[in-house]
Amino acid sequence: MCKRVFDQISADASLDSKSIEAEDLAAAVLTAFHCSPNRTEADLLAAMRSRRNDFEKQTG
Repeated sequence: MCKRVFDQISADASLDSKSIEAEDLAAAVLTAFHCSPNRTEADLLAAMRSRRNDFEKQTG
């Protein structure tokens, strides 16, 4: 479930899977899951989407 959420948010934000932003996203997904293991995949995805700007690569 965490991998699917990570993959979806990575695709949404056009992240390179080896980037620092992707590492931050992976840590956040795992932390959110461990803090509330009864979350559904949809809940976890929504929580990560609400923080998507934290993981988008900053330009300029």
